Parts: sequence; structure tokens; C-alpha cells
Amino acid sequence: MNQDLRDRLRRLGVHRSAGPHAAGSTSHSLHDERFHDLEVESDQTPAPVAGLPLDLSVPLWNLELQTPAGRACVRRTQFPLDHQHGDYTLEHALSHPPHVLQRLERDAVHHTSGSGGPGSDLSTALFLDTETTGLAGGTGTLIFLVGVGYFDGQAFTVDQYFLPDPNEEPAMLSALQERLDRQGVLITFNGRGFDVPLLETRFMLARMPVTLADHTNLDLLMPARRAWRVQLPSCSLSSLEFHVLNVRRSQQDIPGFLIPQLYLDYLRTRNPDALQRVMYHNLHDVLSMVSLVTRLCRAISEPGSSGEYLSAGQHYESTGQFDAAVKAYQAALQADANPASPLSRRALSHLAYCLKRQERRGDAITYWQLLADAGDVQGWIELAMHYEWHAVDLERALECAHHALALARDPVTRGDISHRIERLKRKCT
Repeated sequence: MNQDLRDRLRRLGVHRSAGPHAAGSTSHSLHDERFHDLEVESDQTPAPVAGLPLDLSVPLWNLELQTPAGRACVRRTQFPLDHQHGDYTLEHALSHPPHVLQRLERDAVHHTSGSGGPGSDLSTALFLDTETTGLAGGTGTLIFLVGVGYFDGQAFTVDQYFLPDPNEEPAMLSALQERLDRQGVLITFNGRGFDVPLLETRFMLARMPVTLADHTNLDLLMPARRAWRVQLPSCSLSSLEFHVLNVRRSQQDIPGFLIPQLYLDYLRTRNPDALQRVMYHNLHDVLSMVSLVTRLCRAISEPGSSGEYLSAGQHYESTGQFDAAVKAYQAALQADANPASPLSRRALSHLAYCLKRQERRGDAITYWQLLADAGDVQGWIELAMHYEWHAVDLERALECAHHALALARDPVTRGDISHRIERLKRKCT
């Protein structure tokens, strides 16, 4: 895309301003009352909030729970609801309207049974994160620390189930199971791909009944990727903390790849000092998931970046709300500083598709042409289809098909385009 494309987008009402809601903006896509739930105020980024200090004097566990399998060691830490982690207090997670949580649930929930999602609030949810002896998973990977956070009256409690010796795993799992049975929804970050399957493996190896299938897993990685993957170099939790949540950890935090070795060192030396950094890391992961829920809900109800608008548009499109989807994609284009970015091209493609579904082909063709001018194969294909079947301009359709063939690299796509070209040639004679 070039300056000419910028000018054409501007004439369509898609223009770069001081922000997605700059004062005085006249873009109808941002000020239609039906689009009110997608509007935000100008970004006011606060100063970074300092991370929790690391206290080496705290014991690795302060509770010993008696289970049928023996002693389970737990460190319990409680925070007042007004405790601030990054830009948000913990109690913010309890304030989201039901329809916003339902949107988050649609993007993030993996139903392992017939159980429902978070419903109207997160007051009974369990935020879960594990630390393990490796990242490969499977039967050879041991979970030695499970951090679970939950709202408990006027506090947010984090219980960290610690395994001081591998022989005590059944006791740890038994105590953890008792906590799991009290909560209905698991909230994880990449838990669907790692934490939950590994926990199920450990329960089975310990010959304990697996009840994780009775829980709904709300995996925050999925909606985070939809909202920010184009704008961020990574959607890891640490990247989201820094770029999105405004969370700053202590310099004494530990990189995740070092954690397995520190636990092995502890088993050999029984020196708890290094593991304090692991406990700190795990505690922060749990707290960050609480703040991430709030930030994702804000991205749903008040999107403020191109990626968040794109995610909103995809939600509306998937539910057949094409008017709202069109407005969201237009807002994504306006909020993106780079009209040549992959995000802009996706927004253009989705926008044209929604207009096509609304039988607004006269509007859709403008965006297909923008895609085609940017070197997008699908844009040329859509133009060829339009001119062949709707505008009935066979010469123009043949020209568009040739442009598409020159850009196509996939053999299947090239075959389809070649077939279209041959058909158009026959129709032109």
C-alpha cells in the first residue's frame, strides 16, 4: 500500500487521527449509538506499578494439610481486594457485566463436559498455574508446584501446593483435588495445551479419580492472541505483563526455563533460597491472570487498539452481527497507523466479506480493490468473481484473474485460477 491507498482510505472515512476516539472525529463508524459499546476514551497510560518484593525469610510452606495420602505442603498468601497488580486492582475482575464475560467465554472457554462457563461473575473461579520439571509434558514430567488463586470473601487467596519430595505427590494431588472440587471454572494461561493435560496425567499415574473433566477451562491465551498478536512480538504472559498490563516484576524473579533445574537443585541440597524465586514467579503468574481477565474484558467492551477492534469484529462476524462487524473493522483500519500492515489487510478482507454477506457488493468492491492493489491474491479473485457473475464484465473479470494468477503461489489456488481463466476465455469468444 502507498500514499494513494492512504488517501483512498481517508475518503472512505477510514483515517488516522490522534487516537481511535480523538475529539472532533466525524467518522460515523465510531459515533453510531449502536456501536457505543466499542468506544473508549483516549489512552492515559499510568506510571508502572512496582512489583511485589521478594521476601526470602518466608518459609516455602506455612500450612500442612492432612490428606488420606499423607501430608500436603501449602504456602497460603492473601491479598485485599484493592491490591493493585499492574493497572488494575484484583476486585476489578468481579465487576464485569454478564454479557462481557459471555463474550470472553466464547473466545476462551474449552468445555470438557456439559458444564457451563463463568456465568455472571468470577467469584467462584479458580486461577491455576503450574511449575514443572520440564516443558515436554508426558509421564516423565513432574508437577512440583501448583498455584491456585480464588476470591474468598474480602480477600483474594493464593494457595501454592508445593512438593518437597516426589514421594509426596499423592498427598499434594489429594489436597489440590479437594480445592478443585470447590470451584467450577478453571482459568489458565495456555492451560488447555499444557497445565490441564499434565495434571490429568499426574492424577492418572497416582491412580486417583480425575475430575478435571467436570470443569470448564477458560484459557486466556486464545483471546489474548486474537486481541494483540499482530501488535506484540509475543503473546507470552511475560510479554502481556510488560506491554498490556503494566506489570513490573522484581529483578529477583526467575526466567521460566531455569525453574526445572532449581527444583532439582533443591532436591539435592534442600536449600530453599533459590526456590523462593520460583514461588515468587508462580505467585505473579496467578495474579497476572486476574489482571489479564480485566484487561481482556476491557478490550471487549471498550476496544482501543486496532487488534482489539479486529477481535471485536471477528466476534460480531461469527455471530452474524454484520452491521456491528463492519463498524468494528472500519475502526480497526482507522486505529492502525500502518495501512500496509497484516492487520489492516485482514481487516479489509473481513470488512469486504461482511459487506458481501449484506449484499452490499458496491461497497465491498472498493475494499477488494484496495486489497488487490496491495498485492493480495484473494482481493483479485473476489474482483474476478464479481465482474464475472454480478457486473457481467467478462473482459474485466479475465484481467483480474490474470493478476491473481501472477501473484498466486499455492498450487491448488493456481489451479483454480487457471480453470477460471479458461472458462472466461471460452465465455469471451
